Amino acid sequence: MSDTQTPRSVTDLLKLMAKYGKRSVLVSGVDASVAPSGKVVIDLTGVEPLNEIELKKDKVTIGTGMNLGRLAREASGANGLLRQAASIIANPLVRNKVTFVEALNPDSPYFDITTPLMLLDAKIKLQNPTGKRTLSIRDYLEAATEGLKKNEIPTAVEFPSMPPDVKVGFFRVARMGGKGTVSAAARMRLVRMVVRDPEIVVSSLTLVPLRAKLAEKEIGDKPAAEDAIKRAAGIAAGEILSMAEKDNAYERTLIEISVARTLRSIMEGLVPA
Repeated sequence: MSDTQTPRSVTDLLKLMAKYGKRSVLVSGVDASVAPSGKVVIDLTGVEPLNEIELKKDKVTIGTGMNLGRLAREASGANGLLRQAASIIANPLVRNKVTFVEALNPDSPYFDITTPLMLLDAKIKLQNPTGKRTLSIRDYLEAATEGLKKNEIPTAVEFPSMPPDVKVGFFRVARMGGKGTVSAAARMRLVRMVVRDPEIVVSSLTLVPLRAKLAEKEIGDKPAAEDAIKRAAGIAAGEILSMAEKDNAYERTLIEISVARTLRSIMEGLVPA
């Protein structure tokens, strides 16, 4: 049986993480005995601020202590985007074990949760034993990749709620025979099946999530159709890989698949508002 700690505040949590360091395993809403032996389990369930979902004045705040299963069931204000992303990123066997805060770690296999967060123009609230700060999702991606401050963790994600007529989509594809994933998130309005105000964000094998503005221009103010989807997917792949160190044909294919599946799910009306 693993040693289990049950903090009741963020301050208590930070003290425990400072004490146990890399031995710490953060869980929420699951049996702590499932953790690897030799690890110290820190159960976030009792840290109330980390387990809240608040919708106030067109702004959504989601605590990072909840697991992806709860995120898939309850995330609001994003027109189903985070619910869909959490369901795709973590399969039913693990989503009730993986915390949101764990998914925000660049080393996590669930880091694709940052793709829809980029689309939502989210802000990440962080806290360490000496203070707090709030970063845009873009700045957070850079800071997290370089390494956060000592014993600092994301405590909440905040973003503007979407108007009800905005349609959203997300898709992720995993690399065969190796580590790495590619994901895409998109939002748009469909007015008489004409695409209005599209936004597309893509995460590749080598790059953090980025806007695909040329692909957005390709489908904007045009009828939603399969040929438009294919053109936009190809343009997005070229656009994203132009910022990478090299243009890999396999990576290009994965980007095209993820973007096309995302756009198709919106245009075919498969994503609930």
